[in-house]
Amino acid sequence: MMNNEDSTYVLYVDHQGHPAPLSLCYHATASRKLTSSVDRPFPSSITEVDSAYCPQCLSFHDANTASNLGFCPKATCQLCPLCRSVSSITAKDSICFYQCGRCDWNSKICDIQTSLVTSNDNGNISLEEVENASIELLSQYKSRIEERNRSADDHFNSMQKTLIGIAKDHVKGRRSTTSSGRYFSQAPVTKRNENDDLKVWSVQALEDSQRTREENFISSISEPTGGTHIERISLDAGEEEDDDEPLFHPSFQLLSTEIILSQENGGNLPGSLETLLPHPIPLRPRKSRRCRAEIAESRPGILVKPKLNPLEGDSSLRTGHGQWWKKDSSAIEVLPRVRVSIDASDGNRHAFLVKVSNPTLGIIRLRLTSSTYSGERIWDSTTITTPSLENLLVDPLTKVTLDAELDTDVAKEIISTDVCELEPAEDSFLVLGNTTSNDVPEAVLTWDAGDRLSNSEVSAEFPATLRKIGEKASVAWFELVIVEPSTDPGVHCAVPFAMDIQVGDGSWESSLIQSQASNEEESKDFVSFDLVLIWDKFD
Repeated sequence: MMNNEDSTYVLYVDHQGHPAPLSLCYHATASRKLTSSVDRPFPSSITEVDSAYCPQCLSFHDANTASNLGFCPKATCQLCPLCRSVSSITAKDSICFYQCGRCDWNSKICDIQTSLVTSNDNGNISLEEVENASIELLSQYKSRIEERNRSADDHFNSMQKTLIGIAKDHVKGRRSTTSSGRYFSQAPVTKRNENDDLKVWSVQALEDSQRTREENFISSISEPTGGTHIERISLDAGEEEDDDEPLFHPSFQLLSTEIILSQENGGNLPGSLETLLPHPIPLRPRKSRRCRAEIAESRPGILVKPKLNPLEGDSSLRTGHGQWWKKDSSAIEVLPRVRVSIDASDGNRHAFLVKVSNPTLGIIRLRLTSSTYSGERIWDSTTITTPSLENLLVDPLTKVTLDAELDTDVAKEIISTDVCELEPAEDSFLVLGNTTSNDVPEAVLTWDAGDRLSNSEVSAEFPATLRKIGEKASVAWFELVIVEPSTDPGVHCAVPFAMDIQVGDGSWESSLIQSQASNEEESKDFVSFDLVLIWDKFD
């Protein structure tokens, strides 16, 4: 039975032993290890927040400032409390206020406005006057926030004072402890128990407070908003409103916003439009991804890092070491792509036509060989591994995950192939319409999986054979025939093998890896990457 490449997957193993698709792998500059971004225990990469910026005004903030602020401090960067769109500063009838261009909300409802005093006779408003008005709007907004949060701050301060008093009593009790093992003196505790503040700190008082808060929350939901109960709100109700009136329809989003704001006031106040205040725009972080192995060796190990200056770098570079808007060391632009074109099985043996292509602008010399990969390590051990690979992400686009069982016995019998040289990749746009660019070697065209299975010498004594059958330009084809392993129903078969890439002597220069070989012609330096071939066993 034959199949195509849609049911077979080739995953790349990172330095922590996690198989991952090539699109989720990274190769740090001049590194001999592979890194991935798969979410599995013992990750091979970390994510750090380097800085942050405001998506509205594009102002820059370092990591420390961003962690303390969290929001853009400028007066012009405010969000509508209803639809979360950007609210701009508007001047109308000598009054300056915030207004949302999407839902017609404005800050005059919550009494955040200021008067504009124009010094020009023609009535034109200068930029300086608008800046002064925006500063006044921000000052009013801060004062309203402080007023709204005053009760919560007072409650926090009183709670803090109570805790300080309890701590002092605890210290006094320890000082007056006798040798009989008593930890607290009775006099301070009795005195404190007579205090009304300490009576609040009881289990019964806490339960009563939670019960009251829950009742207030339920009552606020059941109350009508805008004259309409929540059960009677329809999607077409907004069209019946007068077009001249602002869009203050009591939608679910509006209702939830009012409830949240009412809960911030203690849950005792019903939600209303007057309590809705604009929200500052949250800062957007600039994240960078780094390789753990490189960091452990005191190297930067930068995999992905946005650049502060978008004009830095060269947009014509195809590799990930100089893109115009970010540094991106994606392995898909550096590492050869390995995939299965055709596979077939006769029930006992399985044949694969493996295709390897060069994505770089330089030559690459490589070979396929056996691998010592034995699976992922278990959770509570650093040396013991398991061949059972569970919940493997094999297709990040469609989010396909599966379970596979690794056959390490077959992998040990794979013999290394000859070294093949892959030419630089051609630009896809330059070969459009060129019919000769898709030509493949004759041995690949005439390759038949059924004939290879019938003529194969694969048996229990020699469970695997691997050989090169052809190469052309930047692509090479290999044939892999193995004994079909036995797995449980619903579990895919998997066999590891390795790809050795030669560095030095003009090979794989885009990796920037320095060759460790001597000057002798016989010695060659290879960088090895483990691969895992996964397929579904035919019934």
